[in-house]
Amino acid sequence: MRTLPVPRTVSEVETGGEVPLWVHPEWAERFPWLTQGTTGEGSPDSPFDLGLSGAQPVGPVLDRWRRLAAAGGASTVVHARQVHAADVWTHRERGAPGTVVMDGVDGHATALPGILLTVSVADCVPVSLVDGRARAVALVHAGWRGAAGGIVERALGILTGELGSRVEDLWLHCGPAICGECYEVGPEVHAGVRPGCVPPDVPTPIDLRSAIAERAAGQGVLPDRVTVSSHCTRCGPGRFFSHRAGSRARQMGVLGIRP
Repeated sequence: MRTLPVPRTVSEVETGGEVPLWVHPEWAERFPWLTQGTTGEGSPDSPFDLGLSGAQPVGPVLDRWRRLAAAGGASTVVHARQVHAADVWTHRERGAPGTVVMDGVDGHATALPGILLTVSVADCVPVSLVDGRARAVALVHAGWRGAAGGIVERALGILTGELGSRVEDLWLHCGPAICGECYEVGPEVHAGVRPGCVPPDVPTPIDLRSAIAERAAGQGVLPDRVTVSSHCTRCGPGRFFSHRAGSRARQMGVLGIRP
């Protein structure tokens, strides 16, 4: 893989209100029509766990989802049972109001206002793609298998194909996830995520967000429009759930066009 510029690091900031949402501060200013960010763990006495298959009672979890929809100004929130693959669903209709849970996709794309896209993360990377000209968006859940399988490239293809975006108009951000120092993996991960590299012989840390940023820039996304979060879900500095740290709770990457 050819050498590409190191992606710029951005520190998300937590907004006030009922939902602990960490947002890209530059995007919040540049795209006032956008809802974007990653939910955090909330207060210690009342964690903002959005996991639909964890240990939390369903009632309180669904109430948090309703608060998330209200905060995003969305009538419909879409989610899916994620399978660590590379399929991305294009939402062309809003569907019924409420939370819609699909089956077997790890990414979503839309050009419709009023739909809040969500992906569940707890160390994997929430990758947001925004077309600032045509107002189209895509959000994917990228663990190493999804990244190796080309889920970001798939989302880029949907935006520039089905939704009519131009690659030069796209912005990409890799949100809070496990950092390169905390994520020690085997040679198969290095080989899958960074094709063409010489993988190490023993488990070695990898910076998954930087690898995703490299792949996106290699597809034509302008390097100065690619950013990565400074927040590690395992070692900080923000307050997030981490699977590798033993948490069963989940936060959500969220992205949508406000009505």
